[in-house]
Amino acid sequence: MVREFFFEQRSHLFTALVAECQDVLSEAVSKHGQATLLVSGGTTPAPLYEALSKSDLNWKKIKVALVDERWVDDQHSASNEALIRRSLLINNAKNVEFTGMKTLAATAAQGQAETESRYAKLLQPFTLSIVGMGNDGHTASLFPHAEGLAQALSEENQQLTAAISAVQSEVTGPNTERLTLTRNGLLKSERIIILFTGEDKLAVFSQAQQAGPVEDMPIRALLQQEQVPLELYWAP
Repeated sequence: MVREFFFEQRSHLFTALVAECQDVLSEAVSKHGQATLLVSGGTTPAPLYEALSKSDLNWKKIKVALVDERWVDDQHSASNEALIRRSLLINNAKNVEFTGMKTLAATAAQGQAETESRYAKLLQPFTLSIVGMGNDGHTASLFPHAEGLAQALSEENQQLTAAISAVQSEVTGPNTERLTLTRNGLLKSERIIILFTGEDKLAVFSQAQQAGPVEDMPIRALLQQEQVPLELYWAP
């Protein structure tokens, strides 16, 4: 089951979500001495990150890592790492320990082992993972019918990360080579927040909540599990 939080305005959504993230991360630091926040790219969560960067969290005890990444240079306009560095790793969070996915390897498949090693060193379970959802039902870089999707979604696959080659579409854009958390990697989280906006995506989400192949709408991999609590934050 998904706990759903609907807001009339995006500003109200982000005010509530910032407060929730602060509470979750602060509690984890208090209990465990550290916390791990996994974040997604895209324009939607940027206001959340910017507001969080100004909060008085004990950032020395919080580690930040990516949920997924396009296989592009970290200076590229499509780089999730670049977005996080611009929007979250600033202000009070400017010295946070950050784990990226992109390596110097030529391809995501060739770089996966190094990225896997990086992520294995992060404290598990991850305190909080923030993911989005596309109009095609993808989440992280788990795209419908992508090369590598079946392995990434397999319950037997204990790897945290996987290389993905998506089928190019309006949603993927030209950067189809990705590295992403696997189903198993995402489910290493204590909590997962699904964040998106707009009536069109809400309709897609409602469709994904119905029975159907996970390969058609990979966000179903999260919706059909009962290990990790899910929360939806939505506004028009």
